[in-house]
Amino acid sequence: MADATDSKSVVPLKDVWVQVPPPAFLAFLLRVVRGSYTYRAWLWLRHTWQERFTAPGRYAVMACGGFLIAGSFPNIMLGDKACALFAAIIMLAIALSGASRLKLQVRRQVPKRCVAGATIPLHIQVENVAGPPVTEVGAYEFRLPAGVKINEPVCYSPLLAPGETWRHTYTVTVGSRGTYDLPGPTVLSAFPFGLTNARRFAADVQRLVVYPAFHPLASLTIPVAPRYQPGGIVLTSNVGESMEFIGNREYRMGDRQRDVHPRSWARVGYPVVRQFQEEFLARVAILVDTYVPPEALPRRRRRWWGDVELWPSRAAVRVRQDLLECNLSLAAAIADHLARQEYVVDLFAAGPELYYLQAGRSLAYFENILDILACIERCPDDPLQAITPKFSQELSQISSVILLLLNWDASRQALIQKVRQAGASAKIVVVSDHLTEADLPGAGADVRCLTRAQVRQGVASL
Repeated sequence: MADATDSKSVVPLKDVWVQVPPPAFLAFLLRVVRGSYTYRAWLWLRHTWQERFTAPGRYAVMACGGFLIAGSFPNIMLGDKACALFAAIIMLAIALSGASRLKLQVRRQVPKRCVAGATIPLHIQVENVAGPPVTEVGAYEFRLPAGVKINEPVCYSPLLAPGETWRHTYTVTVGSRGTYDLPGPTVLSAFPFGLTNARRFAADVQRLVVYPAFHPLASLTIPVAPRYQPGGIVLTSNVGESMEFIGNREYRMGDRQRDVHPRSWARVGYPVVRQFQEEFLARVAILVDTYVPPEALPRRRRRWWGDVELWPSRAAVRVRQDLLECNLSLAAAIADHLARQEYVVDLFAAGPELYYLQAGRSLAYFENILDILACIERCPDDPLQAITPKFSQELSQISSVILLLLNWDASRQALIQKVRQAGASAKIVVVSDHLTEADLPGAGADVRCLTRAQVRQGVASL
């Protein structure tokens, strides 16, 4: 009989570490720490320090702590009495602020969309509807998500009489691309000592969409020809198109009476209607690659203590993310150029979910494309497996395809061959720091390799 402590029941520590790689283990520890009462108490103290105390109040608390330390030497300093005085003033200010009730209405206005790295205005309005006069009134927006920062401290109004409105404008800096939920404004009052704030939070969640920064294209060369579109009247929406007369035919039940051609009816002796066709449109597809290059993925190496995962360095992760941001910026620039033309634009992207949007000619607007580019994340698996089925369905009606790639391999070559076999032209742009046009076999003549520096500087033409 096998012993109870055999190899199936006892797992060496080194094997457990290999099964749970360091990033996953650290993520588990982070979840444990964030769920602890110590972390919640730390968050409460930080929010109280930032929201309850004004700038003079923080200095008063620090001075109280300094006098407390000085009071530990009674034969040298008399800091204990000063510490008691400061502590009494601070506690009295906290009690008065907690007892006050602010009957004020606060509103804030912030743009719904902006570009990454931009500075946008934040308009806050405080109105004293029917309450008594309030002194030292201000408003601010706390607990902003990471990446969004207000550049100025809290600003106060000396007096707000009944029926008056106080307005102030802050500037907000948005760091990176993405979607952020702003919680809402908080109205403040520093009465009576200017050390602590009486506050009232007004929940007003607003989503801020930050799309990638891009430089507009001056010219974009793509061979585009109209192709047959089943149900083209839905795509055109009667914008910039007039129906083309292609001939007459015999009247059928359900035809419009205004299409009846009287002269042909009189000539042949039976009802004849005019026939129009408007299903020929020019559609341009943009396929955005979000795949992580293979060299940036973790690699398994064999060591004498077991197999381990070699995770990429922070520099490699930063380069990988920067390549994705440059690719999305280029996609935004191309979509901006096509939006000013009379094209129907099809956007295909996966990261990690599949995104498909058809815009142009009153179908959707350029802002809808930017909304998708703002929320796309890197795809850990090859996104072509998710894009290809939907892309193949629409390929027969697409005139030209612009492929924005981050890598070059056999699957991407096969996709380009499928595009050309379907009769559509392919324009290939590869964003990479180490690939050139000579390193792309089978790409064809219409190919362009761009580095991160070139995309950041701005590409005039493609």
